[in-house]
Amino acid sequence: MQRAIVSGLLTLFFNMTVWAQEQPNFLIIVTDDMGYTDLGAFGSMDIPTPNLDRLARSGIRLTNFHAAPSCAPTRAMLMSGTGNHEAGLGTQLFNALFEGEYGYERFLQTRVATMPEVLQAGGYHTMMSGKWHIGEGDPSGSTLPSNHGFDRDYTLLRGADSHYDSIPGATYSDDGNVMELGDNPEYSTIRYTDKLLGFLADHQASNEPFFAVYAPTAPHWPLQYPPGWEDRFTGAYDDGFDALCEQRMTGARRENVLPANASIQTCNKETGPWSELSPENRERYTRLMEIYAAMSAHLDESIGQILAYMDANGMLENTWVIYMNDNGPQGGDITARMVRGVSEDYLDNSYANLGSATSWASVGQGWADATNSPFRNTKATQFEGGIRVAAFAWHKDIATPGRIDNQFLTVMDIMPTVLDLAGLDTPTGAFDGREILSIRGKSMVPMLTGERVHSADEAIALDSAGNHMMVKGDWKIVKPPRRDWLLFNISDDPRESRDLATSMPEQLATLVAEFNRFAIERNYIEVNAEINQP
Repeated sequence: MQRAIVSGLLTLFFNMTVWAQEQPNFLIIVTDDMGYTDLGAFGSMDIPTPNLDRLARSGIRLTNFHAAPSCAPTRAMLMSGTGNHEAGLGTQLFNALFEGEYGYERFLQTRVATMPEVLQAGGYHTMMSGKWHIGEGDPSGSTLPSNHGFDRDYTLLRGADSHYDSIPGATYSDDGNVMELGDNPEYSTIRYTDKLLGFLADHQASNEPFFAVYAPTAPHWPLQYPPGWEDRFTGAYDDGFDALCEQRMTGARRENVLPANASIQTCNKETGPWSELSPENRERYTRLMEIYAAMSAHLDESIGQILAYMDANGMLENTWVIYMNDNGPQGGDITARMVRGVSEDYLDNSYANLGSATSWASVGQGWADATNSPFRNTKATQFEGGIRVAAFAWHKDIATPGRIDNQFLTVMDIMPTVLDLAGLDTPTGAFDGREILSIRGKSMVPMLTGERVHSADEAIALDSAGNHMMVKGDWKIVKPPRRDWLLFNISDDPRESRDLATSMPEQLATLVAEFNRFAIERNYIEVNAEINQP
């Protein structure tokens, strides 16, 4: 009997050892404020992105994948596998309306277990390079990647910084040591890439599987050329955002990444036509899109460096690569972005200086519409243009490579997927000696073989700073702050062009009642007055 027990334990140990050796690596790539069609594999014919395209086209493209409306809530959902409120990021920016409220703490809470924490406990070496942005509201300054499961990190702690000379107040974590950048730092994408390559090199001799997050800030504003890329796209956008929109929608249809019934005849418009702009404004807008394209193409080239290193050193052989963008593209006025701690004397947004280290501009609404059509609106909204983002999953031996999956998925689904693929249990109730909330995401592993992840009767309700949204089957309801509920059949009308609230009041009432149950449970605060963001 004793011999049988010992033999059984040895067999179990052997099986566990083999299993541990076979655990896959993970590389999660999160880009910042890109449009739905910015990758060639999602429709772009103007920005070369061959490295991401190669993976997307030989993996599984996720064409109905959703993030949050802005950067920090998305990252909180990614790391926790649950809603941004549960994780503490019900709002990204301070506002007195939300002060002291549960779910609006503005930094990652210990009431959730993070993906790197669980992987670290399961034998993974964890590393991250790029934008953190889920600890900025913590008055103690202790919400760092190293406190939430990362063995190695080089991260920007706030939401944005100059890609060259760091602005006052912008801090970074270098393996848990908070610091400011010194004089003349490298361009941000180069720094983030070199750091991750260094982490991979340091880990190369280890037998542990690794989990790596690469989250560069490009092409998030401020739009600043990568060094030596100033002339790469000169003249490429002279025809304007109307022409680009038509090209992108044609390309997206060619790539089969649009819903079959999405019209490509009319571009979504929040701005007037290109022809009505003055010659000076056309020139200015054209330069901004040239910079944006250079930042995006340079980013893909940098991702190519990481993939090439991993491939040359045998790391890519058993690695899952999961790519996603963090929200829709930045619309609005081209120079209206907030710059805290920077004097007006420092900034120079003149045409001649655009793209330099001292310019601070975004791509603007016209280009954002063009890169995001046919979906409605852009970043900071719960419309599809704010939250439906390009995403894909890749592995060398993935089943049915090249497949396109159009089922509704969210960023919350990544954590349970990674844990499932790693052979690790999703923690419930308690983790690391503390009580934790259950995750809301579902493993996407069934999707890899063509099965459904979320059932048609599952309601997924979310909020971000008073922007309400719920999807249930074919139905979606949206309530922007200070507005009434809108109702869409998202299957028949993926552009959200037909509000059915008036014609189908009973359907709307049923869905709103269900949303309200979520809202009470998670403390979604109604916003009916003007919000003044400092």
